[in-house]
Order: sequence, then C-alpha cells, then structure tokens
Amino acid sequence: MKIGRSVVIFTLLFGLAYLKTGSLRAQQANFQFAPAPIAYPYFEPGRADFKVGGGYGSISGNNITISGGGAYGIARKALNEQFAVDGALGLFGVSGKTPGFALPFWYSGLRIPIITGKATLTGVTFPLLGNLEFQAIHSPKGSLILFGGMNMSLSSLTLQTPYYVSGWGHTQFTTNATASLVGFQFGIQAGIPLGNFNIVPFMMMITDSGSASFTFKTGYQNTTSIVTGGVVNIQPFTTTSTGMDIIYVPWNLSLGTLWQQAASNGSQNGFKTVLIQLSWHFRPS
Repeated sequence: MKIGRSVVIFTLLFGLAYLKTGSLRAQQANFQFAPAPIAYPYFEPGRADFKVGGGYGSISGNNITISGGGAYGIARKALNEQFAVDGALGLFGVSGKTPGFALPFWYSGLRIPIITGKATLTGVTFPLLGNLEFQAIHSPKGSLILFGGMNMSLSSLTLQTPYYVSGWGHTQFTTNATASLVGFQFGIQAGIPLGNFNIVPFMMMITDSGSASFTFKTGYQNTTSIVTGGVVNIQPFTTTSTGMDIIYVPWNLSLGTLWQQAASNGSQNGFKTVLIQLSWHFRPS
C-alpha cells in the first residue's frame, strides 16, 4: 500500500512540523518578532539567567485547522566573561482537524473504507536542547553572542479518521505515531540597549533528522489492517529564522507575535498562520 503509506507519512509529519513551530526551535519564516532563542542578550561571570515562556499557535487553510500551545524554560550559567552554557526544555501540545485516511482490511474478503469526515489530530512533544555560548562583545553600547549545540525531541501523535465499510457500522481508523529527532543548532544574537528597552535581533539555523514509527487500528473487532505499522526515516532537514525580540527591561518581559498569510496558489486556499509568544526573563542579583 504505497499510496496509503505516503498519505499517513504526509499527514502525521505535517502534525510533527506544526509541533515544532510551538517548541524551542526556530520557524521557517522571512522575519519574525518573537522571543529570542537564548536566555538574555548578555551574560556576566558567575551569573545565572533564566527565562520562562509560553505560546499559542494555529494554522488554517487547505481544509486543515490545527492549533496548540505550551510552555518552556531556559537556564544559563556564565563560566567567565566569554563563555556560558545553557539548557532548555519544554512541553507542547496540538489538536485539530485534517483530511484523514483509512486502510482496507481483510474480513471474508477485502473491505474498502469509506471516509465520512475529517480526521482528528492530537499530539504532544517534549523538546530538549543545550548550547555553548561565546560572548564576542559586551559593552554598555551592546552585546553579541554566538551559540551552538545539540537538540532533541520526542513527539507522539494520534490521528483518528471516521469511516465505515459497506454493511458495517461507523467507527474510527486510528493511527498512532511516535517520532524522535536529533540535531544541531547554530545562531547569533545581539543586544542593543535603548533606554528602558533592549532590542535583540537574532538569526538561527537548525538541522534535524530522526525516525518515526506508526501503528494502525481498524476500529472493528477481530480485524487487522492490511498494514499494521512500520518505521520510516526522517531525512535530514534544515530550518532557519531571523527575527527580533524587544525586551522591556524594568519588567524583563518580551512579547513576540507572528501573523503570516501565505498567498493562495491557483484554486487552493492559502495557509493562515498565527503565533503568539510571551516570555519573562529572570536574572538573580
């Protein structure tokens, strides 16, 4: 069932890609106003920096409606004036409606599924990453930090598609997927103080690869789908982002939002993407 396998891979990896937009990773976008990828625009010897944040996002268009959100935390410890280490973890969830699918099964002959509606997609992801930071510039006029390290994430998704076969009652075809990704990230982040504000432009690149495992359940007792499951490799892929954060220093608060309307392509509807993130920085004295 090559066609059915292609459909499930596309649908579920689309959900995995959406989970990444809410996580600690960068988004593929021309420019975004969003919380910066590391804890604070600069660091000082022996000092720790912390950042906690959360966000909400949605994607709609092309018969797909998905939304989700979550929270994350970042901690950094300066080793000296030039080097620091940081780590981050998060938890994000997603749910929505997408075109679904159901695979045929054998029961006194081949039973062909008849889809009756959109599929329900739910999922959760746990991202984890760490960086070594190099502070190239730190002065009253501004700062510049280069950073790089490893990242990984574990994601679980469920897709339930309503359907029936001729002469049988209605049920749901369930697909469960678990995916793991491991990769590297590299970036640069600056800090420009302007009165009560700190302007923080950044650029980041992430390369990931991994694998995803799938299981399929027909929803009917004593039946088995013609394909019960499988494992696919997720080939290496790269995402990049450039953006800017604005930190209100008296409150150590930043607000980043992204509203993206992709143009329609021929007779297909475009995608509308909304992402709202809020983060708070804490620097113990």
